[in-house]
Amino acid sequence: MLRLIKYAMGCFGIYLVINTSLTMLIYRYDPGVPNENNLPLLVSSALVGSAIFMNRVFGAIAQPLVGHFSDRLSSRWGRRRPFVAVGIMPLVFCFILLFTPPLNSVPIGNFVYLIGILCLFYLALAIYFVPYLAWIPDLARTPKERVNLSTLIAVFSLLGTAIGGICSPWLTSQFGFSKMASIIGGIGFVTLLMPLAVTEELVPVEKKYLTFWKSLRLAWHNPSFRSYSSGITCAWVTVSILTICPTFLAVALLNRDISFGAVINAVVLGSSAMGLPLVNLLAKYWGKRRIFQLSMIWFGCGLLAIGICPILFEDALLPWLVLLFLSGLGLAGFFILPNAMLPDLIDEDAKQTGLRREAIYFGTRGLLAESSIGLGAMLAGLILMLGKTPEQPWGVQLAFPVAGLFALASAWFFSFYPIKK
Repeated sequence: MLRLIKYAMGCFGIYLVINTSLTMLIYRYDPGVPNENNLPLLVSSALVGSAIFMNRVFGAIAQPLVGHFSDRLSSRWGRRRPFVAVGIMPLVFCFILLFTPPLNSVPIGNFVYLIGILCLFYLALAIYFVPYLAWIPDLARTPKERVNLSTLIAVFSLLGTAIGGICSPWLTSQFGFSKMASIIGGIGFVTLLMPLAVTEELVPVEKKYLTFWKSLRLAWHNPSFRSYSSGITCAWVTVSILTICPTFLAVALLNRDISFGAVINAVVLGSSAMGLPLVNLLAKYWGKRRIFQLSMIWFGCGLLAIGICPILFEDALLPWLVLLFLSGLGLAGFFILPNAMLPDLIDEDAKQTGLRREAIYFGTRGLLAESSIGLGAMLAGLILMLGKTPEQPWGVQLAFPVAGLFALASAWFFSFYPIKK
């Protein structure tokens, strides 16, 4: 169990830096002018969202390539650990640089700087994350073990997401963006190192192997993988939009300081954590696919309801918090089940092809997930241009039902997923 905890702690570091960047990056460059902290406009939210999207796509393209080379690597340290080790330092360093733009008065300079650092950040993320996830099938061999390991991963992912979403607004309000990034980056660096303490089982590299393009094409032609990927893509768009909005929700709709975004994140992620044991239990009896669908339907309906909150409750706090709490329960399925389902799909593929191609599947999923997260960030940036201040809050209000529609689309795509265990 200790080795699995060390392994899962890597997800804490990953989601800590990812969620902090999603939560605070648009606000760092476009806080809405005027604002009570007199923060300058560096780059418009639409351009920041577009930059995130472009570089997410770049990182996404790198993920299956990293997966292909990881599957074929033969070393005394294993197939996965060398990539994990190489990715840590640039990932953390680039994260800190994102929040310290050097050209505070030149918008085009800030935009070029943002694109360059984001490009390196997502490349480092691909190098670390794809081999890390491809390790799961070797660590957990049975469906029950995979649900249990995925639950452990979900716990640390949720903790990392929570610390990033809750602490980053508070740290920013207390110490500023640079110190916040340094503190979060330091914590992330330590936890990203932890999987390297796990000994990887040395698996002989297949003498027979496919070229990258043929391997990628066969993965996509797998009907189970197509429905799985389509559903996960929509779910990531939902989560991406939702991650960006709490800070703006606090300021524009609830008339509170940016630090109140930490409270909103705490409510949503706290309810998600409470739902983890229930999802774990129900998935073992009713199947992972069905529970994931129910989770996304619950989550999507909750987000649609949040869209009408300003009309019904204005800035009355209690109804908002109750609805956010109830909606967040659906996120538990998102944190656990995708990582538990993909190894089942990989096993099915191995029976048909005779090849173990864990990393190419996780890399291809990463390509689609990263692209969808970037799409969600771009959509959020465009929607927020409609208004993100107390005087003009319509963009913030619209963002939640848009995210809810993507969650419902995710549930629909999984109705075509054939693996029921």
